[in-house]
Amino acid sequence: MKYYISILLFFFSFSDHLLSQKQLDFAGLEMSIDQDYFADWIRKKSEQEGRMPYFDKNYAAAFRIGFFGEYANSYYLGLPWVRERIDYLLDNLLYRSDFRENTESHSFLFTINGFSPTHISDEVDGFDDAVANGYNLAEDRPFSSFTGFRSSRRLEGTKRFVHSARLYNMGVNTSFSFGLGGTGFARGIDNLFGFKRPDGNLWKRDESKSYPTGEVIKNVLPLVQYSASSEIAIWSPFPKIVFQVRPEINLGHYTDLAFGVDFGKVMSVEGVIDHLAYTDVNNPSNASVNDDALGFSLVGGITGRAILYNYHLNGVYSKSKGNYYTFADTRKLIYEAYVGLKLQILQKVDLIYTINTRSSEFKSTFKQQNTWGTLTVKVLLGPAGEGCYD
Repeated sequence: MKYYISILLFFFSFSDHLLSQKQLDFAGLEMSIDQDYFADWIRKKSEQEGRMPYFDKNYAAAFRIGFFGEYANSYYLGLPWVRERIDYLLDNLLYRSDFRENTESHSFLFTINGFSPTHISDEVDGFDDAVANGYNLAEDRPFSSFTGFRSSRRLEGTKRFVHSARLYNMGVNTSFSFGLGGTGFARGIDNLFGFKRPDGNLWKRDESKSYPTGEVIKNVLPLVQYSASSEIAIWSPFPKIVFQVRPEINLGHYTDLAFGVDFGKVMSVEGVIDHLAYTDVNNPSNASVNDDALGFSLVGGITGRAILYNYHLNGVYSKSKGNYYTFADTRKLIYEAYVGLKLQILQKVDLIYTINTRSSEFKSTFKQQNTWGTLTVKVLLGPAGEGCYD
């Protein structure tokens, strides 16, 4: 009798363990905004010190809103079904290489990403002054946008690499995005969150003007992208101080290979650094709930990218009717960097602010400057210690 009782107790304790790894149906919400306006204080200081002219004012505008949890992985949403079919190939490699999964989480979001040149309006005095001083819209970046949905999966666990007796904390992110380019929706985001910026009348194509207007592609175009990235914490000199490497690959309307490093202080429940940078479709998003009522993370990172194709610059090459850059005129190697602060309050709300910068992406006499800020708010519904797991 004692033998059977022992078996039952073991079974129930094992079941509790399995349930503790089960993802909540609805684990949280996120809203994130990219805008150059959020980094104006840096540009103004640089201009005053004579280090950088203050004309990088209309480069990035983005908005995303999404949710976390098991519902975000529902086949009824469509994209999770497609992403899972591609993930199958990656999973075979991952689990054969001694990756030990601890948790799995999902997110689903709607996003609008827009990029624009320095001047988005020719109805302000500043435009005529700039043209008089030699500015040419044809030498600046084109208007472009992506409007669509993204399904993401995140695995966290440990992995022992070859010839190492140590287990490394590791995160693995995959996502599949589907949307449209050329919709013009990004203009509304640019105007809505631009504050003192002029309304961008140049987002609308006007063939009668002597300079290029409108988005890089004339007609609405379906766009897809699959992204995979990983964070591997290779060094922790002090508790919750992490140095990690971050390989990444993107295939689709933005195709590149990337390798980044991140360093900083993480929250008590994080084994790897939550990538706090901008809201583009290739960047993952995470929901972790700290053990304490107040938690913070202060991190930074730099990434090098080898670019093969960028719809936002290249359009569809010869099929594009507006301003676009050929493959030869696109820079093949660029870098990005960010510094971000995450403050978590009462285990329920994340407030995140980052400053992002990116090197010039195209060859032109125009001196491209890319610096912008990101504001993010997350509402967390999971318990402390695991975030979106019960």
